[in-house]
Amino acid sequence: MFLTPDLLSEYIECREVKEQVVYVAQWHSLISTYFEPEDVIQAMTIVYCESRGKETAVGRNTNGTDDVGLWQFNDKTWAWLKPKLDIISNRKNPIISTKVAAWLVYNDGWHHWNSSKHCWKGHDNVLLSINTQ
Repeated sequence: MFLTPDLLSEYIECREVKEQVVYVAQWHSLISTYFEPEDVIQAMTIVYCESRGKETAVGRNTNGTDDVGLWQFNDKTWAWLKPKLDIISNRKNPIISTKVAAWLVYNDGWHHWNSSKHCWKGHDNVLLSINTQ
């Protein structure tokens, strides 16, 4: 798809997604290791939306739980995953958290990041145009 001025809203959206991906470019190699090529841009966009690429990010929730790391894994989700996947590292470890994120995506889908869906969802055509530019 070639973007023209009559597709301005798509162009702006594409530019915004591209800026998000560039912002977290330091994680491209790591994310590419665990995600399929067609999912890398979406994964990078989620990392941007969740933590702005800060592996030490901590989000405090009103229910008293914390979301931690690049992927902002919640206390409850991490507690559920630790014994299931034999995780011995913490959520701030970008390698472990990315590996776990990929496992979740390929075994249960992207819905684990629904809280930031407004930021990353619906970019399918935008992501396609980024990949072909």
